[in-house]
Amino acid sequence: MSSMKKHLFNNKNIPVKFSIFYLITGVIGIISIDRFFNIYFTYGQTNNNSFFNFLFLFLFFSVLILFIILNHMQKVISKIDKSYKDLKEKDKERLMPYEFALNNSVDGIYWFTIDAKIVYINDAACKMLGYEKEELLGKYLEVMDINFNRQTAIEIMHKIKNTENWILETSQRKKNGEIFPVEVSGHGFTYGNQDYICAFGRDISQRQEINKKFKDMNIELQKSLDEKEILLKEIHHRVKNNMEIISSLLAMQLRRAKDDEVKYILKQSKSRINTMALVHEFLYLGENLAYINLQDYIKRLVQDIKELYISQNTKLKVDLHIDKLIFSTNRCIQIGMVIHELCVNALKYAFKEDRENLLCIHMKKIGDKIHVKIRDNGEGLKDINCLYKSESIGMQLIHSIVEDQLDAIIEFRNNNGLECNIIFSKDEEE
Repeated sequence: MSSMKKHLFNNKNIPVKFSIFYLITGVIGIISIDRFFNIYFTYGQTNNNSFFNFLFLFLFFSVLILFIILNHMQKVISKIDKSYKDLKEKDKERLMPYEFALNNSVDGIYWFTIDAKIVYINDAACKMLGYEKEELLGKYLEVMDINFNRQTAIEIMHKIKNTENWILETSQRKKNGEIFPVEVSGHGFTYGNQDYICAFGRDISQRQEINKKFKDMNIELQKSLDEKEILLKEIHHRVKNNMEIISSLLAMQLRRAKDDEVKYILKQSKSRINTMALVHEFLYLGENLAYINLQDYIKRLVQDIKELYISQNTKLKVDLHIDKLIFSTNRCIQIGMVIHELCVNALKYAFKEDRENLLCIHMKKIGDKIHVKIRDNGEGLKDINCLYKSESIGMQLIHSIVEDQLDAIIEFRNNNGLECNIIFSKDEEE
């Protein structure tokens, strides 16, 4: 019975079935009334009870049919309403996490139609702008963004739609009229055959304040740094000047000295002071107050030594090959002093006026080591070991700097003249 009822009132065919059922009932009713009137007019009279019985039955069946139709429609409507409520509840449960995420986002989230009408706005955006949702839904972009009018708002929507990863810094206006900076990013999407724009807005007032503070701090730090650089340059300049004064005093003493040995000692002292003063000159004239390009320093140093020690009659060729190396002030002074002493020794003992003289100075970076080679083309030494035991100020200074300060290895040997090889670490100790 249940299956027959279910089949009889199948929702898909019920309009057709009710129409046919009502049509059959109507035809039967019309035939019955027609028979009744034929009898009435044929016999001229009829039984009153029969007439009322017929009307009563017709009314009863009509009401019954109407009740069945309305009752079924009510059940169908109730079922549809229940299904709609269940679906709505399921959708609500399914969308609840997304709605929570949207409303609790730090960024304001807006959905616009392609003509810049607001169709969705989250709680964060409302809080940021000071509006209720109902006050903004259906309004246009220019209500909250002072940089757009009706035409430019539509243009920017099309630009967002056609631009990947669109982003803009703009200004928005709160309900109370306050203007604040906003960073907005947007993306276009299509839903239900209609184009929409989803935009994310973030209040960057705090970021701009922090950036301004950092900018002001950087200006102050740069100002302080510039002042310190000027001060350091001035210090290096004064140190250089003081050393030049000492060098000038030694030069005066040199001119008055009569003993050749005293003259040589004064000349060496003057040359050593110039070697150190040259470092401060490079620091004063250079852009970096902590490090010096060793190529330029050694080239200038050798030139100064030549001018001080070599006479115009002595022919000297300098073979200078130095890798590009950057060292601190102390390291440059250490290397400069060692090269100075070795070059002066070569100029004093190896070179002569009546021949071609050659001085080779090579510095190469090999791995984490610096290899220094200084060679002359003199006659060399018969007893190389004497250089390791010499009590001269120059050799003692060389060994002191090489062993104690550079922590290096030094080796002397004869190689078509005297050759000195020094190896030390590229990295400087703190």
